[in-house]
Amino acid sequence: MAPASAIARPAADAHRLRDYALIAGLALGSRALCLVIGAAALFGANPEGRLPTRDLLSILVRWDAGWYLRIVESGYDMWSPADQPGATTYAFFPVYPLLIRATVAITRLEPATAGILISTVLFVLALFLIYEYVRELRLPREVGMAAILLLCCAPQSFVFSSVYTESTFLFLLAAAMLALRRRRYLWAGVAAALLSGVRPNGIVFVVFALAWTLRGAGWRPLLRPWTDPGPMLTIVLAPLGLVAFWWYCFATTGDAFAQATSIAHGWGWAADWPWTNLRHHLRGNSTERFWAWGSLLYFGASLLLLRFRLYEEFVFCLACFLLFWTSVLPNSLVRYALVLFPIFIALGRATAGRPLALASLAGGLAAINGFLMVAFAQQWRISI
Repeated sequence: MAPASAIARPAADAHRLRDYALIAGLALGSRALCLVIGAAALFGANPEGRLPTRDLLSILVRWDAGWYLRIVESGYDMWSPADQPGATTYAFFPVYPLLIRATVAITRLEPATAGILISTVLFVLALFLIYEYVRELRLPREVGMAAILLLCCAPQSFVFSSVYTESTFLFLLAAAMLALRRRRYLWAGVAAALLSGVRPNGIVFVVFALAWTLRGAGWRPLLRPWTDPGPMLTIVLAPLGLVAFWWYCFATTGDAFAQATSIAHGWGWAADWPWTNLRHHLRGNSTERFWAWGSLLYFGASLLLLRFRLYEEFVFCLACFLLFWTSVLPNSLVRYALVLFPIFIALGRATAGRPLALASLAGGLAAINGFLMVAFAQQWRISI
């Protein structure tokens, strides 16, 4: 007679495949719904009663998407638009444009279409990794499914299929954190290195790696890395994407920090204390208040990580919020929080097994996301 474990394994694998199919359905279905809402918004706003865009997918190409596509088509340069002097393509990190360029070379798709394809595929793959992350934490599958549902409904989650970096960032972040928890240190370091080449806040992964190492093994792997080199390997590799971009900036412009220079002159970015900026944002116009309150609500939800003893994840989220809030610009604070998937795991754990609470939360988030999809399609500033 076969051992019970051998019999149970195929059943567990089949159950996991069914979950993967459901996850893919949730991801693609929510993307399609967002696209329909955006199309309806443009159709209704057009007095001629037709969609005023060349094709439906162009709804997903807004705001910063133009900068990424410029990098794909022309590379990095010092050109600035007349209405935004100082703004250059150096404000944007290279990993995502390189992925688009590679996809264009392989598939011969238009760059915008390739960008949407990459974002959508990586979003689905990221959700698979988040599901595995929940199982690695030994939480019930219902928690993972609830977390994924909430992430698909979250405000501004339509950017996971737009020409934006959120899907790439989410995928690499989940891959790095999952690999580290499974003690696959080289893979964690490689994913983290790519992560820091997607957006500058990717470097904050080091905070998670340090917290995870200290809680699990104390100071010894950090002070005496030859005794256990794995954690230090991950930490050393993590900043390489950022350092490589700095080197490229220096080689091509003479300014290693051309990214910071560009966002300072072209977008008016500057740093100040988080509490000073938040106080200013909360006293600003309605759009600024929306961004600030949205980020504060996400931070409040992250406190659930402490309740569930996910301390490393909370420290990581806290470090990210402090970094977000150092900017004097409140733009995109809600969007930035989207990639902090441990928050959605905490929300999923708080609502799993409580269908009414989960449905109410998902419905409320989806309603806000629908409004913001309309705003994104019509290029209202609140959707940045």
